[in-house]
Amino acid sequence: MRNSGFYDHQFIEYEGTAEVTSSPQAAQLISQGNVVFHIVGPDGNAPAVQCARLLATLPNDATSCNVLNFIPTDVGYKGGAWNLQIFHWKQGVTPFELSKDDDMLGAVAAGLGTLQVTPTLVRCPVVNFANLR
Repeated sequence: MRNSGFYDHQFIEYEGTAEVTSSPQAAQLISQGNVVFHIVGPDGNAPAVQCARLLATLPNDATSCNVLNFIPTDVGYKGGAWNLQIFHWKQGVTPFELSKDDDMLGAVAAGLGTLQVTPTLVRCPVVNFANLR
């Protein structure tokens, strides 16, 4: 099934399957720096603002509104496995779209949320990214 998400403030499409490793550290080691960020509000669901542009532009794609930090054409890309990390918006903060890895790291640094490293490894071949080359 085709999914949509973000890379560097742009739309991407990918096909993803997940597997759980023995630990967050194992997932980080296997993924070699590749991260797929999932964004959730205090209720545990993706905020509507995170998904709005994706759903409007790619209404036929499933989406978890995720953000990839690398795609195959990037310098430093090391294969097709990403470690799932979850950005949690803090209670009382009004969410806004996070569509680049720097957005997540900046929001964490600003105290707007926290980042949870998981033992989940996502294999998501990126498709339809020619416009990002």
